[in-house]
Amino acid sequence: MDEVARFLADSVMCKDFNGDEVVKLAAVCKSIRFKSGDVIVAEDARGRDLYFIKSGRAQINLSGPSSRDDAGAISKILPGQVFGELGFIDGARRSTWVIAIDELEVIQLAWEDFSQLTASDTTIAYKFIYNLALVIAERLRDTTMSLSNLLGVRGKY
Repeated sequence: MDEVARFLADSVMCKDFNGDEVVKLAAVCKSIRFKSGDVIVAEDARGRDLYFIKSGRAQINLSGPSSRDDAGAISKILPGQVFGELGFIDGARRSTWVIAIDELEVIQLAWEDFSQLTASDTTIAYKFIYNLALVIAERLRDTTMSLSNLLGVRGKY
């Protein structure tokens, strides 16, 4: 098992994959490095790539890379986490900026490569999309809680 496969095997996205499934997924991924301040995803851009943070940190921003403050910062993404999940699923334009905070290494999974792989292996497709749905549900729940706190409305979720 190569380095990318070992990383993916430990990720939340592949928690229930067997060794062969992880190796197949890793074969269609690629490792990319970014420098601090690099834009990984630009708001309004097209793109269906999903990214796993292998090392370093990134920040999701409402404002672009020229912003000097954290006023537009939504959240930080840490090693082991994924981003780009909405565009990966629906192909719509990106809704935020993702900028490298420090030197960053990501594992990139392109939708086209994932689609080709899963056309012949529906088990991988099911497991991966299910795990991605869990990530999205958790993020939506966190966003709902943050919004309710911001508005002073306390709900039970």
